[in-house]
Amino acid sequence: MLPTRLSRLYLAGLTVICSVLATPLSYAWVLTVTPGTHAIFLQVGNGANNANFGTVNLVSVIVPAAAVGNGIAQAMTTNSTQANSFYDGYATCNPPAQMYVGSYFRQPSTTASTATVQITSPISLTSGTDIIPFNRISWTSTANGNATADIPAGTFVGGTQFLVNIGSNTWLENCHIFSYANSAVVPAGTFTGRVVYTMTAP
Repeated sequence: MLPTRLSRLYLAGLTVICSVLATPLSYAWVLTVTPGTHAIFLQVGNGANNANFGTVNLVSVIVPAAAVGNGIAQAMTTNSTQANSFYDGYATCNPPAQMYVGSYFRQPSTTASTATVQITSPISLTSGTDIIPFNRISWTSTANGNATADIPAGTFVGGTQFLVNIGSNTWLENCHIFSYANSAVVPAGTFTGRVVYTMTAP
């Protein structure tokens, strides 16, 4: 059963952690939702499907000392355990490598309209006074059984950026796979920053 909570804004978040050591078949969903009471829904990772700011999942990587700044991208993992679709329980994602992202926009009529999902990240990940620009974190998008993602891949810009539009009476979900560019030597430390996913609708 689809959630029916009324809202104009749902927020979900995740925290990105980069720990750096000292140097010495995808099945994407674009499904039709039956028109009904105006509602929007956004789920990132485990979250909580009836509350703003549910669980905030972590995405992290530990870069080995010998590899710091060598230009080889480092795969990140998440502590999210959400694998199944909230639509029908289908095994959409494969945690911990993938983070579930799902949303829908419903309205009473069949008149075309659009909801928008944006993401907001800080300029930098920080560890004390040391920083890593947030644009060194990127993601690809997939889902079990489908070769073409419906939520696009991208790179954080350090600010607010567009992620995807969702048509009225539509359900959309994919899985994000995050990566750290590892393109510069940085001091040892645990660098953190929080990303907020925001959905708005007319």
